[in-house]
Parts: sequence; C-alpha cells; structure tokens
Amino acid sequence: MTPVARRWQWLAAGAAPALATLACHALDGRMSVAGLAMVYLVAVVLTALTLDRGPGLLAALACVTALNFFFVPPRYSLAVDGPEYAWTLAVLLALSLALNGLIARLRQRTVRARLGEARSAQLQQLTAELAACQGAQAQAERAAGWLQAQLGGPAALFLRDAPGAAARCVSAGAEPGAFQASAVDWAWTHGRALGRGCDDWPDLPLWCAPCAVADARAAVQVLLPAGPSPDPDTLRHWQAVAQQIGLALDRETAAATARAAQEAAQAEAARNTLLASLSHDLRTPLAAILGTASALRSQADAMPPRQRERLLENLENEARDMNLLADNILQMARLAQPQAQLALQWESMSEVLGAAVTRMRRRWPQARIELRVPPDLPPVRAEASLLAQLVANLVDNAVRHGHVEPHVVVRAGRARDGVFVAVRDHGAGLPPGDPQALFHRFAGGTGEGTAGLALCELIARLHGGRIAARRCEPGAELRVDLPLARQEAVA
Repeated sequence: MTPVARRWQWLAAGAAPALATLACHALDGRMSVAGLAMVYLVAVVLTALTLDRGPGLLAALACVTALNFFFVPPRYSLAVDGPEYAWTLAVLLALSLALNGLIARLRQRTVRARLGEARSAQLQQLTAELAACQGAQAQAERAAGWLQAQLGGPAALFLRDAPGAAARCVSAGAEPGAFQASAVDWAWTHGRALGRGCDDWPDLPLWCAPCAVADARAAVQVLLPAGPSPDPDTLRHWQAVAQQIGLALDRETAAATARAAQEAAQAEAARNTLLASLSHDLRTPLAAILGTASALRSQADAMPPRQRERLLENLENEARDMNLLADNILQMARLAQPQAQLALQWESMSEVLGAAVTRMRRRWPQARIELRVPPDLPPVRAEASLLAQLVANLVDNAVRHGHVEPHVVVRAGRARDGVFVAVRDHGAGLPPGDPQALFHRFAGGTGEGTAGLALCELIARLHGGRIAARRCEPGAELRVDLPLARQEAVA
C-alpha cells in the first residue's frame, strides 16, 4: 500500500466515529443509549470491512470513547453513571474488537487464498511451458526466463550431466558470471536451500536451492535486491517452483532415455531385417550363380556354343538380380534408421518414370513395358533416386509375375488429393489373402512379399504417400499415391 493510501485510511478511521457522532446527536432524545450504541456499531463494522486492521481498531476505540463522552451520563465526561451503562460500553467494545479481528482474519485468509490460486496458476503455466520444450537445454533456458519474468530479478539454472561434473549456467537477466557457483555446490552437497530468508547463509544477496532431480544435477539461483527477506510463504513457493523445474528435467531425461532405447531397438530391428534378407533372398541367386559357374568350369569344352551362351546369359541375369537386391537391402537399411532424412527436390514425374522404365527395358528386353504419362502432370517433391528405385522395383516385380512374354503398363496421373503412379501386369494375379501383406516382407518373419516391395512401401511412406495393391482381370495393379501437400509450392 502506498503512503498516500495509508494516510487516507487513517483519515477515514477518524471520520467514521465523527459521522456516527453526528448521527447520534440527530437521534438523541428519540433513542436510548443502547440504540445509539448500535449506530456506533454500524460504523465499527463498516470500518472493519473497508480499512486495514490498525485503522479499524482505532475507529472501534474512538466509537466507544465518543459514545461514553457524548451520550452516557454524566455527559462530556469519561465517567460512567451506573453498571447498566458500563455494561453497554463493555459489550460495544468487545463486539467492536471481536468484529474487527474476525474480519481482519477473513480478509487475510482471502488474500492468502487468492495468492495461493495465483501461485498454483504460475506453477501450471511453468509446467505447460516446460512440457513444450524439447531437450534439457531448452527447458533450462525457458525456466530461467520464466523465473526472471515472474520474480523481477536475474535468475539462473545450473545443470551438470553427472555428479561431480562441471556445472553449466543458463541465465536470464544477467551474465553467468554474476551468479555464485559456490552457492550451487553448497546446495547440491547439503541438499537444501540457502541465502536470503533461509537458516543457512542468510546474508547472501541471493536465494539458491537444488531442484528435485536425481543425483543432484540441477539447481535454481535468484539474485535478490537489497531489502527485507522473503517471507516463509514466498520461500515455500520458490521451493515448489524449483521442484517443478526438477521434475520437468527428470521427465525430459527419462523421455530422452526412452527415445534412445527406441532408436536403438529400431536400429537393431533394421539390422535383423538386413540379415534376414541377406540369408533368405540372396540364397537363390547365389545358388544359381554357383551352379552355372560350376557347370561352365567342368563342362564348358563339351557344351555347344549356344548352350554356353545361354548359361552365360543366365549368369549375367542372376548377377543383375543380386545387384538390384543389394541396392534394395542397402536402401532399406539406410531408410529404416530413425535419423534418416530425404534429400527432397522438385522433380519431373515424366523424367523419373522415363529413367526407371528405360532401365527396366534394358534389364528385361523380352518384356513389353508401356509408359503412359500425361503432359500436364505437375512435378513432385521427392528424392529422385528413391522414386526411380520404387518404380523400378514395381516394374521388376510385374515382369517376374507376368507370362512368358510379360506385358507391363506403367501409368501416372492426377488423383483427388495428389498424383499417382500405377504399375499393372497381366499375369496370374495376386495370391490369396490380404494384398497389403505383399509390402510387409518381414512382418512376423513370414511376410509374403519381397525386399523390393517392402522398400517400395517404406519409400512411399517417407514421402508422405501410400501404396496399395488390387486385383485385376487379368493380373494385378500396384499403385502409389503422393499427397497434394507435396505439390503446394508449385500450384
């Protein structure tokens, strides 16, 4: 309260008994002394409700004194004529003091309740802001800024990665050198607060407390200006803030540990997938290459030239299959990593599809591969090599499941929510069961698809799209959809 407001309160404490006295003079002769006492009691209640306790007590004593002096016989004297008037004055004084004390306590409780509500709201706000931060460093910076804004003075959060390690200071409102690292070490060692208002080192111009973090790895320090020490309620609130910051840091540490464990598990799963693919998918081409090489070595001289040429062609084809399979496996191993990122660029769909189809025509010269791309197809934001590998894998799969003379149609166009690429064969069609199982090669270790199709699903998903298979008459169609959101920049 400002000095001017305090002065007005004391003036009001003197004005209330005076007004009550004027009112009693107007009612004198028509009311008894007990009735006039009620007028003064109303003045006491009003001052108790509107003024602080000190001015209220002054007004209560002034009302009792005015009643005794002006209206209790003998008038204009503080003497009391008879026990009846003495009892009236005693009751008025007791009621005035009791009402004043009761209202003062109620007002104090109201102030404390509102302060507690405001402090609870502060803690909730701090918790929400810290929860929105990623990483202990970001949380420390936000906490230091929040403390400096709420407490109105320089604040800092000290962090260390392990017990005994050097602490780093994250400050707000002052340079890190303005804070006392020795106070932080003392707080960590003894596990309690120190500084202004505390039992330990009360002469220090600061308040410092360890946060509720395992192994004492964080502490809060606030620089305080010269003046009175914080009251116990304020210190308890500051301690609650420090504990809340510590809990947020603990949660972030636990979340970081969980993320690291999850990434390690994903990396291990990717390695297991790679090993499973190597052991399963490489066995067939390796056996074919080994058999062909053995036959050429042992019987090359006795073979007709045409048969040798056919074996050499088979050997070359199996080597190409192994090369494509190795590319798929290496891409799966790279893209399955949690930190994998794509080199996205705006690419022409017709150029990407043309390159992939040309590559497959060289690989399968006996197959009839058609490419149907409209001239107005918009570019896509993608990693060109991955998108080309996706199309090549789909075409390779279609050729392998076609007839003796495969016929494959590759088409692209606009979809309702983006663009699509579809590859259709005219073979025997999809196997029984869920068509999406084709893209989950290693699901449960018994997937029905191939490493190439599993890679197609992974590439489509990383580009924000999806892949699906449907049955046709004859054959089957595998379709990849890329969302329109990837095309917004060139619309």
